[in-house]
Amino acid sequence: MSALLPLISEILPMIMPASANITRAKQLEPTHPTVEGPVIERKAVVGKCDKMCVSVLTARPHQNSTVRHNSEQDAIFYAVSGNGILAVSESVDSDPKNHELSPGDFAFVPAWTEHQIKNETDEDVIFLVIQSGPTPIRADLTDWGGDMVKSRD
Repeated sequence: MSALLPLISEILPMIMPASANITRAKQLEPTHPTVEGPVIERKAVVGKCDKMCVSVLTARPHQNSTVRHNSEQDAIFYAVSGNGILAVSESVDSDPKNHELSPGDFAFVPAWTEHQIKNETDEDVIFLVIQSGPTPIRADLTDWGGDMVKSRD
């Protein structure tokens, strides 16, 4: 049996080929930063595997995202720069709770959980958003507990 282990490590890459995919920071820079909206989402690693994807979310100074949920996808937020607020409604009957996030902080937002990114500072706030699907799904809402305005995937 132990004689098979070296063979498996040689055969496995042939059966399941792997290739790295690199997204450069320059590819994520805004094309026209003065005309883009208050919260900008850039697809960093999307459609490369069936289990996860990553976007970069930038909230401009004194701007908020729409209230939203990520449909059936769980999400992890990682604060890259700036100090922002992740508002989360943990149930239909409760008011949203504000969670202050600073660079290096992580937050987990379960599927279907309403949330909003807030930037109350004078500088951009940047998050990495890792979602549990090949492409990010987002449903924008009219307000907390409100109707869906549009779905983005």
